[in-house]
Amino acid sequence: MKRLAILLGGLLLAAANATGFAIGGAPFQQAEILDARAMPEIDGSTSILLTFDPKAAPRLDKLSAANIGKPLAVTLDGRTIASPTVDEPITTGTLTLTGGFTLPEAEALAKRISGKDPVPEEFED
Repeated sequence: MKRLAILLGGLLLAAANATGFAIGGAPFQQAEILDARAMPEIDGSTSILLTFDPKAAPRLDKLSAANIGKPLAVTLDGRTIASPTVDEPITTGTLTLTGGFTLPEAEALAKRISGKDPVPEEFED
């Protein structure tokens, strides 16, 4: 439990010294990310689902198409948080990051990446 508190404290400290989010060295602004959320998986791991706005999605598509078969570093504040190998172009404007995140880690990272809480799945009237 102490390790988790230290880790989360470190994430919050890093957020105060934020330098930005990048994929393959290409910076993406928080305003370009419509939603970022932690996604618990069936195997017990947690991933982070990112949804990009219509202007950023083509950049992600082009970046991924140019790197098929290669790892593409995803960094936050200069620290690599994932380095997935690109299997195919990302044409949907959504990116799922896996990396052995715990749910609290994924939630904290998602909020730091987008700068906001996840969009609710359902809106109340």
